Amino acid sequence: MNIKVLLCIMGLICCTAISAEAGVITAAGSTTVQPALKACAKAYLSTDAGKQLIIAGGGSSKGVSTVARGTVDVGTASRNLKDKEKSKYPDLHSYRLATDGVVMVVNTANPLSALNSEQVKQLFNGEIIHWSGVGGSDAKVALVSLGMEHGTYELFSKFFHLKGKEYEGNIQFSKGSAWIAFSQQVALDKVARDENAITFASIGVASAFAEGTGKIKLIPLDGVAATEANVGNGSYPLTRPLLLLTKGAAQGDVKDFIDYSLRQECQGIVKKLGYIPVK
Repeated sequence: MNIKVLLCIMGLICCTAISAEAGVITAAGSTTVQPALKACAKAYLSTDAGKQLIIAGGGSSKGVSTVARGTVDVGTASRNLKDKEKSKYPDLHSYRLATDGVVMVVNTANPLSALNSEQVKQLFNGEIIHWSGVGGSDAKVALVSLGMEHGTYELFSKFFHLKGKEYEGNIQFSKGSAWIAFSQQVALDKVARDENAITFASIGVASAFAEGTGKIKLIPLDGVAATEANVGNGSYPLTRPLLLLTKGAAQGDVKDFIDYSLRQECQGIVKKLGYIPVK
């Protein structure tokens, strides 16, 4: 049998149509964890051509709920479990794949070189509507956000004390309105195409996009650069865990894959993608 890693780019819909089969491992959830897990899966399957992995996105909240319902074998989340999730799904087991940070991102044509937390809050709340309010041009700020189901959004909104409400394809923050991107790649592509746009994303995902395109840049927050070293030493303020979740303790092929994800081979891949490995 040929080695296959199937990526469900349409997220949860794809995974619900797949029945459990021997040798097939399904995963869904965080779009931050997705590229790292996909890369590890390719390496893992090179040692066993008789297995398949189906890795979908959909956001951290969907990762938690789908694995809890048994729809997928592995849920992925780019945040800690919420207290209500722990109460509702007491049999969930979590395994830390890596640590990541969330960074503010603008177009490389934007002269902005730094932001502090209060400025980010003012930008997304619509209190600052032109870049001149933070030392940039007179152009109007174009806000881009991930959907509220994403762990990246949850960390972002909690850290900056923002309260958003989805409305007709946008998230309303007080007087600010942000266009909702389906995924981090879509959000970053939007910023790459619009020199007045700003979004937030995983440091690992944003770093890879910046290196590959040269069209976006990562903005220091509160005087601290968004680097792997600063996430690792705890000086960067906006960090979170990247988790793999199972319903009950992992067993069989699922356990074998999770064990591999925590070993040196996969952790080396995680590091190359810009995340902080657990080992």
